Amino acid sequence: MSNKLYKVFEDVEQNAQLLSKYWHNFSTEISEHLPDTYHAELQELSDKLKRAIDNLVDELRNPTLTLATTGTTSSGKSTLVNLLCGAEIVPVAVSEMSAGAVTIEYSETKSLIIHETPGALWECGEWTGISDERIYQRLYDVMISYIDNREKQANLACPQSTISYPFRLIKESKLELPRGVKVRIMDLPGLAYVGDEGNANVIKQCREALCLVTYNSAETDKEKVRSLLQEVVEQVKDLGGSPARMLFILNRIDVFRADRNWPETENRFVENAIRSIKYELSEHLKEYTEDIEKLQVIKLSTWAALLALQIKQHDEIYSLEACKKADKHFNGLIDENILEDLPRKTEKWSRHDRNRVTDALWQKSYAEEFQQCLRDHISQHFPRLVTPQAIERFNVAAGNAITEWALQTATAILNSSEEHYQEECEKILWIRSTLGSFLQISNKNLREPFEKIDKKIKQVLANESADDPVFYLENTLSELKNIDPYNELGDKLYPLYGWRRELGQGINQVLESIAKSLETGKVELNGLNFKKANILNVNLLEKKLHKLVSLGYTASVAKEGKNFEAKTNEEKNRLKQINEELNELAIHLNIVMEDVLKQISKQELNRMYQAVLELFNCHLLYLEKEANNIAPNIAIIFPESQLVKVERQPAINFNFKAGFAITQGTWQQEKETIITVEEAYQRNTKGKSGWDWLAGTVKGFVGDFIGKGVILQDKYIDYVERSSDNAEIPSVRNLLEGWIDQAQEEEIEIVNQIAYWLLEQIDCLKKNVDKIQNDIIDRYQGRLEKAKQEITLDYENHRKVWRPMQQKAQNLIKDFNNLEKF
Repeated sequence: MSNKLYKVFEDVEQNAQLLSKYWHNFSTEISEHLPDTYHAELQELSDKLKRAIDNLVDELRNPTLTLATTGTTSSGKSTLVNLLCGAEIVPVAVSEMSAGAVTIEYSETKSLIIHETPGALWECGEWTGISDERIYQRLYDVMISYIDNREKQANLACPQSTISYPFRLIKESKLELPRGVKVRIMDLPGLAYVGDEGNANVIKQCREALCLVTYNSAETDKEKVRSLLQEVVEQVKDLGGSPARMLFILNRIDVFRADRNWPETENRFVENAIRSIKYELSEHLKEYTEDIEKLQVIKLSTWAALLALQIKQHDEIYSLEACKKADKHFNGLIDENILEDLPRKTEKWSRHDRNRVTDALWQKSYAEEFQQCLRDHISQHFPRLVTPQAIERFNVAAGNAITEWALQTATAILNSSEEHYQEECEKILWIRSTLGSFLQISNKNLREPFEKIDKKIKQVLANESADDPVFYLENTLSELKNIDPYNELGDKLYPLYGWRRELGQGINQVLESIAKSLETGKVELNGLNFKKANILNVNLLEKKLHKLVSLGYTASVAKEGKNFEAKTNEEKNRLKQINEELNELAIHLNIVMEDVLKQISKQELNRMYQAVLELFNCHLLYLEKEANNIAPNIAIIFPESQLVKVERQPAINFNFKAGFAITQGTWQQEKETIITVEEAYQRNTKGKSGWDWLAGTVKGFVGDFIGKGVILQDKYIDYVERSSDNAEIPSVRNLLEGWIDQAQEEEIEIVNQIAYWLLEQIDCLKKNVDKIQNDIIDRYQGRLEKAKQEITLDYENHRKVWRPMQQKAQNLIKDFNNLEKF
């Protein structure tokens, strides 16, 4: 595709301007045959069209191109932003450190705004005429302050900053964008910060952005690689929409240059990485399977490419620093013949030396290939993100009204003669009846599967059915795919039942981490899903786990459970404490799980919303096509933006309980009493001879010298009944199974909400469609009545004027429709 992007927007603009010409010609011609009473209506339509075209042209000439960057842990996301800017202005940090959400807007002058955010402990304000170094330092200070305090201050929001900067992407991209285009780069915060409300609002702005997703190619640990792939899925879900508009970047690809078998190892990694990314995305985003197969993936080493740009800088200090870093970290990307010629000390590298190093780094880092791929990606997808919405707004503002008026007026006049009027009135009645029946049947077909689901849920809740409600939902929606026109949807409806898997995996991963921590006694809550929760809540959960481990709820007790009889006060207190701590664990688990499920639910509800939009749009296209077959000369249009208004999404909530029952019991405690020989003789001689007694008890005698004599004594064992606290301490696995069972119980209510919500939205859509089509027919009826009263139609007028005029109106509709197709 041509890089002259402005041509795409210009062509749409020119076609829109042509519509103005077509309408002017049509309205001028038709007005010659209409009485003066029509002229005000014609002028109003012309004014509407002029305003709509002016707005459309303004949108086409001044679009906003947003590039949103996100990525997996340590994937070089911020370095990519710096590469796009051509300067190191965004802090590059390790692990999960982030400067928050940074928006960089193209401007010939430099400035920095650090916005006021809740709980901000750093300096906020605006700085104009600021240097690159000061931008970097201020953002770095913000990042460090945030990282140091986010675990201490509950209300501390993630920082948000805006930079105005003459970034390189526009200056050197060779993209010929529309003259008034606004370009911005959004450096999104990492997964550790997605729970922040401010960041959620920033991410919403990326729904219509072109996205660059970086992946850490240097990671080799299998578990971490698996985690990275999960991160990719999370990033794509957070950004929303189709992965088609996302460019995936295998960053840090230079690590393979050191391999003996390079480039074979690199090629093998790239093939495996692409296959794995596509597989993970297809598994979790089945509704975009076709788009995922066409996914664009590119190799890059961002840091090496950035250093190549920095070495070329005229600032000697800046250039020399970049030379040192390149020499230290990227020798492997510089050809041997260049290395042999270079002075050992980078300070002595001449400008010629630096240019040779720059060229080598730029080439070996795949920077040129990346730039070309990015240009193609923007050229292919940017117009698709801007023009359809702009054209839809144009049609709603004027296009639909003009095409309807043109065709209905010509048709009404053709049928206004005495011989045709009554027949046309009867036809209108037939159209109303036929359209009403058609819409009723179509609505019934759309409602039927969800009514079945609603009925099944009521049966399950009343214990009249043992069916799995989610499986029933899936099977019922699969049946819908066999009904025309919904068979065109493919897997677009998958999110309406696929949420179970996503929620289930999220719950299981959290609970497995809890179980492993208790079983091993080593508390580790570092999994991907814990990053979705507030860090303070995660820390409190960790403390509860440490407390349970210290009370002995670990190892075999945690693995297998234990029947425990607490006899002493100390044992009773310990048992009570374990029970209390398990209940406390459930409370803190609920809080963390609420955070985690809130994020997962937000993703899944957004996907459900998109699925319902796909369903309703498909339904409307079918209705419009069939309605125009029934009434071909009334120009029935069902505009999606006016009709598809999905409201009030269902809520997804879970509540977990833990602990165990402590029952009261008794036990026999031995009591030893020392008695004299005489007392022992009296107690034990019943039925025995004295010698028998003496032989059986002599071993129990002890001598106790008191004063001058010896007193013989005996030990006597007695039993006293005592109270005890008894409990079966559950194993971690039992706790886990209990929590999972509790989660599954909540699924019934979720399906119930989804079914009710969908039926509610279908009813709302039906109501809106009925109103639109009735209004359209009412307007035609009114135009027919007006034509009968105000226009005298003879045979010659009918044949020579109005029949051709009707055909011209139909051609006008085609012209307006072609704008949308273009």
